[in-house]
Amino acid sequence: MLDDEFLSQQPVLLSACLDLLPQEIVFINREYSIIRMNASKKKQHPTLKTGMKCFKALGFSAPCDFCLAAQAEKMETYIKNPVCIMTGPKKNKPRHINITIAAVRDSEKRARGFIEIIDNVEALYQSHNQLEYLNREYESVIYALSHDLRSPLISIEGFSRKLQKLGRTADPETFEHCLRRIHANVETMNNLVNVLLDTSRIITGKLDLQEVDMQNLVTHLAEDMRLRAGEQNAEVRVEGGFPPQLCDKIRIQQVFSNLIDNALKHGRGTDNLEIEIGADANKYWVKDNGPGMSPEIKDKIFEPFTQSANSGDNSFGMGMNIIYKIIRKHNGEIWIETEEGGGTAVYFTIKADSAE
Repeated sequence: MLDDEFLSQQPVLLSACLDLLPQEIVFINREYSIIRMNASKKKQHPTLKTGMKCFKALGFSAPCDFCLAAQAEKMETYIKNPVCIMTGPKKNKPRHINITIAAVRDSEKRARGFIEIIDNVEALYQSHNQLEYLNREYESVIYALSHDLRSPLISIEGFSRKLQKLGRTADPETFEHCLRRIHANVETMNNLVNVLLDTSRIITGKLDLQEVDMQNLVTHLAEDMRLRAGEQNAEVRVEGGFPPQLCDKIRIQQVFSNLIDNALKHGRGTDNLEIEIGADANKYWVKDNGPGMSPEIKDKIFEPFTQSANSGDNSFGMGMNIIYKIIRKHNGEIWIETEEGGGTAVYFTIKADSAE
């Protein structure tokens, strides 16, 4: 039980209570001198001292033109949400905060001082940005997906109407043809939905980070691809050393596999097609001497549902977009060097020590 003597120590209790709060709290008198700070304020601004003029702490010789305390003097409470300030030794690190300042008034309503409370809303700001990013990603994919779903739906409707019209009079060959086309379009729609699900998992899912033997991963992958490459009279080779790398093994294997697969698909018809998988520290690449890309395709290759004219299959043009998302999830960069008739080189980096 708290006794009266303990409760009578109001200044000590006030300081203890204020120091428990995560918000930065500072009391300023009418002359803009700091008269009290809590522990959070001292930790964030170790150079601030009691008795110091608040505007001098900010590097000004007189009260600031944008002084929030002066605004608070004109009203009961002044709130400014949110505020982005630059911190750090070089003032190059953004910090997002909410500021609340209230004037402390005497019995005649005159301002005798001010209380400033600062809430750190960096986590909220980052969450808001992440939600906006996710919304943009979903909107772009869903828009493109809904567009591509129309074609198989129209086809299914057309063949269904044809069967309905023919009824029992349909000859077996026509009947089987309609069913095959309906089945093929249903499979296409199913594949489109799977692409959307895979994209969603990459955007929202967590990486399973582990130290991966990249040399072993790439060597085995190249061996698996050589049988298929041999059917095209193509060569897949591994160049350079691949040091161990912290990453999501399954996703990075997906990146290499998709890039090699792209090189084989787009390189059909290329005499002596060569595909090189290489590395230099945490920089990796997959190069080929295939037909290359036009500037128009290169500029939008990482956008959803983009594919070149010589893709030669029924893919949806989502492969490079998925690769891009995986690399960005690893906090890496990805870029392409290519020209029509001059081959393609896809480079990417992995920085999984700071990955999402």
